[in-house]
Amino acid sequence: MEGLCKELSCPVCLELFTPPVLELPCSHNYCRQCIHETLISQNCTHVNGKFCCPMCRKVICLRGRGITGLKRNIFVENVLEKVKEEMAKIQEREHNVKSQTCRIHEEVLNLMCLDDDIPICSICKLFGDHNTHKVARLSEVYQGRKNSFIEEITRIVSKSETAARVSQELEKLQDQLLSTAEETKAMISAVGDSLLMEIRFKVSSLKMKVDKEGAEKCNELQSALEDLQGSRRLYMKMKSLLEEHINPIQFLKEDKQLKIEVAKLFKDDRPLPVPKRDNISVGQYIEELIKGIDIKQVAISKADDLLVKVGDEYAAWSSSCSNVDTSSYDGLDQMIRKMMSSLTLKSSDANNSLSWECPSPYSTSGSSEDSYSPEEVKVITIEKTSL
Repeated sequence: MEGLCKELSCPVCLELFTPPVLELPCSHNYCRQCIHETLISQNCTHVNGKFCCPMCRKVICLRGRGITGLKRNIFVENVLEKVKEEMAKIQEREHNVKSQTCRIHEEVLNLMCLDDDIPICSICKLFGDHNTHKVARLSEVYQGRKNSFIEEITRIVSKSETAARVSQELEKLQDQLLSTAEETKAMISAVGDSLLMEIRFKVSSLKMKVDKEGAEKCNELQSALEDLQGSRRLYMKMKSLLEEHINPIQFLKEDKQLKIEVAKLFKDDRPLPVPKRDNISVGQYIEELIKGIDIKQVAISKADDLLVKVGDEYAAWSSSCSNVDTSSYDGLDQMIRKMMSSLTLKSSDANNSLSWECPSPYSTSGSSEDSYSPEEVKVITIEKTSL
């Protein structure tokens, strides 16, 4: 290899050719940069100039094309590329052998010091710093730790698969939360548009509250997802080391750090988060939007139209929602029933007002006269919608 490298060396720079390699008419080869410097040194700057070959001193004519007119030796460049590849392989093998050799005694590392947890040679054990330490054959320690490594990977795989399933459920719930948030804002807008101008500011503030609640819940889900992905990243690192380690020494060195990470993972082995169907309650926000609004200063005719319109909006929205938790809308249903019933009790008293206040669905007090069954609610809604 040394003789071949000598043949592939430039006579000017005495290094391996740097492509492109130019071949002169006298059959001598040079680096392009070396020829360029030779032309400058011989004051040959014209495209029709002449210069002497640095080796045989033969006069070379550029023939009007300058240095670009010289022939390029592709064969030498290809051979040079192959030689560089072989040299890289030789250096890698030498480095591999050196990494398995004791730096102090230049002997093969064939023992494992159990006290210091490092590979050593026989001389280190007999006469060196490890003569009083417990040792074992490096091959036995390597095989044992490799088997332990594989077992830990199996545990990581099992944990990762479980985490992947939970992650899918969390992502699904996250999408549902975002969808519910959008539906909630749409419903708030529809009801808010049916009311008077005085509640516009309240509609806007409630939207911001919905966004904040949705963001907080999504952040909780995202945090849980990031925790679940830690085991997956550790598994990929361990798998890469198991498949790509060059020699036992490299494996044992990197194994130590990975074992620390594995121990940390299982030491903090918190139970996987259980997905919670904690959706945003549309009924809660609509109830907050409607309750406490007094429309006594609005003309009775306008109030009637407004109440009918709100009833229509609510009935249309309820029929279009396929996935609705009806328990969330008990308070809202009572409000709608009360205001629809008030349309049948027209009063000539101009001071009478319609209040949208109603008892909470979770309250234990209140008269029974405002309590309707679901069937009665549907009848009242249909009757008032047809007015």
